Amino acid sequence: MAEHSSGGRHTEDADRAALAALCARVGLPDRTAARLTHVRQLTRARPPGSLGLLDTLVPRLAGILGRPSPGELSAAVSVLAGDHGVAVHGTSVFRPDVTARVLELIAAGRAPVNVLAARLPAPVEYADFGLARPVGDQRYKVSAGTADITGQDAMTPAQALRAIRHGAAYADARLAGVDLVAVGEIGVGNTTATTALAARLLGLPADGLTGVGSGVPDATVRHKTHLVEQALHRTRDLPDDPVAVLAALGGYEIAGNVGVVLASAARRQVVVVDGTITAVAALVAARLCPAVTEYLVAAHLSSEPAHRLLLDALGRPPLLQLEMRLGMASGAALAVGLINAALAVAEHTPGADAVDLAGRP
Repeated sequence: MAEHSSGGRHTEDADRAALAALCARVGLPDRTAARLTHVRQLTRARPPGSLGLLDTLVPRLAGILGRPSPGELSAAVSVLAGDHGVAVHGTSVFRPDVTARVLELIAAGRAPVNVLAARLPAPVEYADFGLARPVGDQRYKVSAGTADITGQDAMTPAQALRAIRHGAAYADARLAGVDLVAVGEIGVGNTTATTALAARLLGLPADGLTGVGSGVPDATVRHKTHLVEQALHRTRDLPDDPVAVLAALGGYEIAGNVGVVLASAARRQVVVVDGTITAVAALVAARLCPAVTEYLVAAHLSSEPAHRLLLDALGRPPLLQLEMRLGMASGAALAVGLINAALAVAEHTPGADAVDLAGRP
């Protein structure tokens, strides 16, 4: 159960002011760098557009970073953790305490994301934002798990704002020295919370949005759908405010990632969004600050039904389609290698004047 406290009106007002200031720091990418990169691609010794989505991505990366020849991007992989009260209803194949155990594996360098990140190579940063059982550094934690969203708000608006602020502080401390941030999360029960958030933000019913999450059977999917419907009915009079929606239906790791996305965009970093949970965090960030979408890259399309709709709302097509549902930034880590491969092709392919593509003597 979440530890709900008001946090004080003064603190909440200060956090709202800090959020507004953070959003104001998110500027537009460098259009000149993007245009120069696009023109350069047109003069390379290969058919224009032959790399598909990657050809449209490379100029975007140049604009984000403000350099026409971005080179190989340095990266960091980030995983935020939080527990969810709704998990008591058996929405996952895992018990709620598994989230803490997985974060311990990440801390020990033994989780799948560690293996993937080592191949880049990139460090894996992580933090406990809302675990019932504390793991590691507690500086960014807001509370020991959320409340059950079927019966009460996951957290208070003050707690949601604090988690966003802590996410930005974590990004400033742990993720500032790289070109690219691969954003991830872990949290048993968070696909249920995410489905509720997605339904509310997109104005869609729960039916058709709810997926298998950790791999639950059809009966559990129907049960999850019912739980999401309960949460949506309970919050039917919720104001159209992203923070209020996040507080009512979200999670601490989701709110923390809102802060990570905003702070990384404000720093002009490429933000690679992993799966459904980080996509909903990115959408909350975009509702708070529309310019943030310019900095987003969608790593992959997961098996969750809500994921494509969230990416459509963000206007960001996925680079990979592998039906993954592992979480912990695994898809984002895979996409980093693909992104750097695309940049290498853009950088090292010779000009068209060096190769006669038409085969003329």
